[in-house]
Amino acid sequence: MIQADDIQDLETQKSRKALLACLAGERANLLRQLRGIDESVLCSVPVSDRWTVRDILVHLGSWDAFHSERMSMILNGRINAIRELGEEDAVDARNAEILTFSRNLTLEPALALCLKERSGFLATLARIPDELLHREIELPWGWRTQMIQWTEWRYQHDAGHATELNAWRNQLDQVQTRQIGPVFLLRAILKATRKEFLALADLIDEDERTTRPVCGVWTLKDLVGHLTDWERVGVAGLRQLVAGETPEFDELITDFDTWNDAHAAVRHNQPWDEVWADFMQTRGEFLALVDQMGEADWQRPFTAPWDSQINGYFWVNVWAGHDHEHAADVRNALGL
Repeated sequence: MIQADDIQDLETQKSRKALLACLAGERANLLRQLRGIDESVLCSVPVSDRWTVRDILVHLGSWDAFHSERMSMILNGRINAIRELGEEDAVDARNAEILTFSRNLTLEPALALCLKERSGFLATLARIPDELLHREIELPWGWRTQMIQWTEWRYQHDAGHATELNAWRNQLDQVQTRQIGPVFLLRAILKATRKEFLALADLIDEDERTTRPVCGVWTLKDLVGHLTDWERVGVAGLRQLVAGETPEFDELITDFDTWNDAHAAVRHNQPWDEVWADFMQTRGEFLALVDQMGEADWQRPFTAPWDSQINGYFWVNVWAGHDHEHAADVRNALGL
């Protein structure tokens, strides 16, 4: 018989998974704002005041590190060593120091710092027991808080800057957002949008993967199969690009709904484990091919199977956008 404590444990686990989904989702949305923009723009055109995209990336990483350190201090029994940083002037001073530091970096190390510190924050979060995450704690200066609130601040921080970046992006000339942007940034976007989808998928109970609708009438199994079938199209294009060829496709896709329904019907009776294994294997092939692409491959123009002109850079970007789009479907189905 299921006991009340068991139900509470399950709810707490879901609460943590929901936190992880929020962190992954807001980070993916933020990084997606940077697609198709040249590095010179990302490092020189202010988003607000004197802050460029490069500076904001360092800013995000620095505040992740700040909270990682404080959470680690609590874990290690050093709560009394935490110093107050509550005054607006102190926060402004810290941000000014971050800005000075970021001005000595190029975009790639700025992004690396941002990603590294988020990974560190997630590693620290994983070490915190559920009970401690939700427990009210009193800091040395008398302020009461919870570490779950600190975690919520991390994705809210991303969300605020994503809104800011979206407004900035919309003010750029359209040509400026249709460039072959830094490849290292596109790789980060590609990984972030897949993490976003996986974090949301993890919120669906195992026994609901093949029954609960998450995208129209599609279940999670149907949606995972759909993502895989489309990513196979992506793999086909990438194989030709890395071989130095201009991609050509045997199957033209003139009606998306017809194509989607036909492929969903093929997978209808496949078991979950088979669909999931195919999903993971196809992504592995996709990423391996992305890593093999040379400069000419990113720039090579060709006609997509849906009859639009594209190049290697935006071809890869399509699949990041596809994950992000369907993550939104799952999020809406879950009521998040």
